[in-house]
Amino acid sequence: MSVSRDTREAEVPDTPGIPADPDTPAELRERIDRTRRELGDTIEELAAKADVRALAQRKASGAVRAGRRNAVPLAVAGGAVLALAVAAAVLRRRQVLRRRQVSRQRHPLRHDPRTPASVRRLVERMAA
Repeated sequence: MSVSRDTREAEVPDTPGIPADPDTPAELRERIDRTRRELGDTIEELAAKADVRALAQRKASGAVRAGRRNAVPLAVAGGAVLALAVAAAVLRRRQVLRRRQVSRQRHPLRHDPRTPASVRRLVERMAA
């Protein structure tokens, strides 16, 4: 059972710009070479997208360049954040110390190291 040339052409879809059946071996070689080049380009593009290390290096170098362009604003912002963090820590420490001082003034037996633990527990129960 042989397939005629007309049947083969009907089964193969037409691709724009590429003849369905090359007339000469030179045309066939040219199509093969063009297909190889296209596949090579496609593989290079996919490899570039899949290269995570190179992508990370490009992003890091871009961030470094942006940081160098904006060095002064970044330094000012960093200094402001640091100053706020230090101020918050100092205020929190003062607040804790004040609470301890007030607690010691209100409940001297609870904080005296010479007071036995049983008396401290009794005072705490009574205060609660």
